[in-house]
Amino acid sequence: MQLINTPGIGPIGFRKLLRQFGSAENALSALSRKKEVFSRRKAEEEIMTAELKHVEIITAEDEAYPYNLKQIEDFPPILYAKGNIELLKNDNMLAVVGSRSASLSALKLAGRIAADIARKDVVVVSGMARGIDAAAHLGALEADGGTIAVLGTGIDVVYPLENEKLYNKLVQNGLVLTEYPFHTKPQATNFPRRNRIVSGLSKGVLVIEAGVRSGSLITAHQALEQGRDVYAVPGAPYDGRASGCNKLLKEGAILVDDADDVLDNFDFSPVTFAPRHVKEPETADLFEYSLDNTENNSDIPEQSGDEYSKLLSLVSASGEDVDELIRAMGLPTEKVLTMIVELELDDRLMRLPGNKVAKI
Repeated sequence: MQLINTPGIGPIGFRKLLRQFGSAENALSALSRKKEVFSRRKAEEEIMTAELKHVEIITAEDEAYPYNLKQIEDFPPILYAKGNIELLKNDNMLAVVGSRSASLSALKLAGRIAADIARKDVVVVSGMARGIDAAAHLGALEADGGTIAVLGTGIDVVYPLENEKLYNKLVQNGLVLTEYPFHTKPQATNFPRRNRIVSGLSKGVLVIEAGVRSGSLITAHQALEQGRDVYAVPGAPYDGRASGCNKLLKEGAILVDDADDVLDNFDFSPVTFAPRHVKEPETADLFEYSLDNTENNSDIPEQSGDEYSKLLSLVSASGEDVDELIRAMGLPTEKVLTMIVELELDDRLMRLPGNKVAKI
């Protein structure tokens, strides 16, 4: 624990030092002459904190360490785990990742696929981010299935904070996992490293709504480097949120419309399937974990900017059902319909057949 938590020592460097010096103690002794190392006192505090917070510290030598993860080159030497660690024994895992600013149809699809996958005793892995990540976790939980959230923070740091309710559900009915010590705050460099664990745990990565420069594409490319399958949901060519998925499909990713497209190509390890009752996540629940990330327009009433942004964030270029948008918004029907008309007049939405609207 001291060696891997010493600043500047990553998983690959950790193993090189062990080979060079023969033990972590010898490596720490040599390093301490050149730089400040993670002290024994801090390591003991980590262990005490883990006991107090009911967190398991799993080393790569432990039987509980996940087999798939240990096959990647830069697997983490230690993991902090809170929740049902029995999930780590299931080699059948699928990562589901995608946009933080996902459309309503993408959120519903992520939840439905995750639920159907979980029904087949495939553990759903994601990063507890807003949008697709959260919808996938929620779908698996609603199906009474297994799901693992891999954090880019310490296991006691909830990020984003609005997902605290989801975090608590995962601790109670799933598993939260990280390689970072307690109290580690979110930093930009943590999340690409986190993503390699998301893909490393899994036999495949499913990408739903992702731009070409998104973190989800990084996860997909890491999965390819790790020898994992990559699945992608296609989207409209004029929808920027689908451009990354369409790019992956051009590069040979497996096209996915529903869970069967994943299951038909999934390399199952032997496991006893237990039939599960699947309850599809409610639209309002999915919306709770989505991101209201669309920029405001100057012609939109200033006092209602957040509501307009939320509405726009739920609409994809391929279209959404108006009645479902009304339910997701949780506002009076007339208010939402008025907002839609105003956004049409502002050239931000357009009507489609079948009581649908699409983003322009």
